[in-house]
Amino acid sequence: MPIEIGPIAPVRAIRASPYGASPERKPAAVPDAAVEIEAAALAAAPPVDADRVAAIRAALADGSYPLVPTRIADAMIAAGLRLSLGQ
Repeated sequence: MPIEIGPIAPVRAIRASPYGASPERKPAAVPDAAVEIEAAALAAAPPVDADRVAAIRAALADGSYPLVPTRIADAMIAAGLRLSLGQ
């Protein structure tokens, strides 16, 4: 029984300030330090679905995980292009 792997969720972009580039729009109640702390906390702990990781590891161990070399190669090429284009 192969395990079905769904699409990967998009990654949320982190900006230096959630209020845009103009300082006059930023409320005084939220200092830049709070935004930096939130960004650091998000970067320190990447989102990981432990149950999904365990299911994939089990499927790899019993040989039921669908490994398709062409899909793997396509994903690696696409990731390389995204990195080279800065996306």
